[in-house]
Amino acid sequence: MIKGKGDITDEELEKYYVPLNENFRKYMISYVIPEVFAFEIANSHFRNCLCEATFEQHYNSMCDVFNGFHNSLLDVADKTLDLLQIKYNLTIINYFPLEIKKWQ
Repeated sequence: MIKGKGDITDEELEKYYVPLNENFRKYMISYVIPEVFAFEIANSHFRNCLCEATFEQHYNSMCDVFNGFHNSLLDVADKTLDLLQIKYNLTIINYFPLEIKKWQ
């Protein structure tokens, strides 16, 4: 392994760092980002401060916190919708602008 090494070769980059970064990205998209996005939407809704923006605009604003992942909305959307319904008892009734109601 290249622990503590300053410069790395192209082979080391491909062997160690590219898989490490891809694994991290997959984890973030699968677990962390949907949780944070669902929390952000629910928290805004319950505090009556959900601004008139689209679902995608809310997502992109939330992604600014992570300094990336803006192009992963399609991967995150379904899990976020499930979390809103299961954890927060909310459902989206309109995406443009985003409108939410209590799920019955």
